[in-house]
Amino acid sequence: MNAAGDLRPDSQETLRLALKASEARFRNVIEANADGVVVVLRDGVIAYANPAATTLLNRRAEDLIGSVFGIPVVAGEITEIDVPRPPSEFRVAELRVVETEWEGRPALLASLRDVTERKRLEEHLRRQADELAEAAQRKDEFLAMLAHELRNPLAPILNAAQVMRLRYDDSEVLARMREVVEQQVRHLSRLVDDLLDVSRITRGKIQLRKEPVDLATIVSHAVQAARPVIEARGHSLSVLIAPEPMRLNADPTRLRQVLANLLDNASKYTNPGGTIAIDARPEGEEVVVRVRDNGIGIAPEMLPRVFELFTQADVSLDRSSGGLGIGLTLVKSLVLMHAGRIHLNSDGLGHGCEVVVRLPLQPITEPTGAANRRDSDARPDAAPLHILVIDDNKSAADTLSLLLQLSGHVTRVAYAGPEALDAAAAFRPDVALLDIGLPSMDGFEVARRLRHRPETQDVVLVAITGYGQEEIVQRAREAGFDHHLLKPLDLDKLLALLRAPARATGSPASAGRKSSFQ
Repeated sequence: MNAAGDLRPDSQETLRLALKASEARFRNVIEANADGVVVVLRDGVIAYANPAATTLLNRRAEDLIGSVFGIPVVAGEITEIDVPRPPSEFRVAELRVVETEWEGRPALLASLRDVTERKRLEEHLRRQADELAEAAQRKDEFLAMLAHELRNPLAPILNAAQVMRLRYDDSEVLARMREVVEQQVRHLSRLVDDLLDVSRITRGKIQLRKEPVDLATIVSHAVQAARPVIEARGHSLSVLIAPEPMRLNADPTRLRQVLANLLDNASKYTNPGGTIAIDARPEGEEVVVRVRDNGIGIAPEMLPRVFELFTQADVSLDRSSGGLGIGLTLVKSLVLMHAGRIHLNSDGLGHGCEVVVRLPLQPITEPTGAANRRDSDARPDAAPLHILVIDDNKSAADTLSLLLQLSGHVTRVAYAGPEALDAAAAFRPDVALLDIGLPSMDGFEVARRLRHRPETQDVVLVAITGYGQEEIVQRAREAGFDHHLLKPLDLDKLLALLRAPARATGSPASAGRKSSFQ
């Protein structure tokens, strides 16, 4: 440097080379940056774009440089922008702007970070959070509905019990109260059955037991099951069944459940005095069942959701229509399992509803000997049986024992596993009605021990339990049970089983018979 403070020529050259090297390093850093970098001059013209920017904008560098950036940029700004990508795609970028110099001119450096995937993930998480919040709300509403629906039948049961206590000597009053209790217990049983069925379906645990069936018979049985509710609400029921045969390969119990649920649902949502109609007829290679009512109808916004679990059209406090919001979900699942289709129509609130079920027709010839099997099942009452009742619920065991005694059988009661083994050895029962959920030694273990003792190995073992899951049923089979019946017991079904008790396997009497596993 000379006395005037000027750089010597060699020093100027050194500084120029240093600046050039610095710019080269800066460009290399920008070139390698994963974020898009665009240098915009003060007039908005692009002076530079790195490879990441050309990829994000889907344009070549030579097409970008010299063109107007088109996005307002302000120093210090951080924002998100939509980045159009020809021909029709959009990406989302986070834009950060800082002041800089470019080739000696003031400029703005715009950093573009592609956040499209992050935004998509955020949107996905937001939707999931909304869905979880909705599911939680529906769960809470369902629990409230369940409590309401369970209290409804419990109230008349308690009332009936108190009436019977006060009027124990009036046979007419006792008869009416007995009908109330039976009706409400059946209603409770249906609620529990529907809950279990939905659980089984969602876990893929339901298996259909298909056989040749006539739809007319199924419709008749469904109407018979639903008629008490329909008549209690003063509805007019019209049943129209085509005269020609309508043969299906179906599970008769499940198909009857479908139609009975549809009739019950129509009754719930039809005001007293309304009309309900069921129509079954063949159409081409299908059979079509239509259930119509002139009830409250369904709002258009509810139509897409009517088959969703726990969906309720009536959420008023009085819960006048009742139900748990699972009936149509169950119906749709069972129809689909039969390779069928289901559709619901409504012209809106106040205009009623129609549910259409379509099932494939099957021209099936009934297997030889089916009639003979039915004849063999319809046997007259047999001689009184020795029956051992085993249940840790003393009230349940004692009342079941009394019912069986009133039906002509000889009974003994045990309330625990070890006690049951001793009683069986002394009593030598023909049949043992055995609760699975026993303390200390469960019903499976009791059954296995009874099977391994010579004096009790041939006893007919019937599981009487509140557990209906498929895995429990399978464990019962493996433990040696012949039959599996759910609580609360259907007395008629139990007495029918006792008319001709037989081992499910391994005994001559069981030939051609099916065990009663539910």
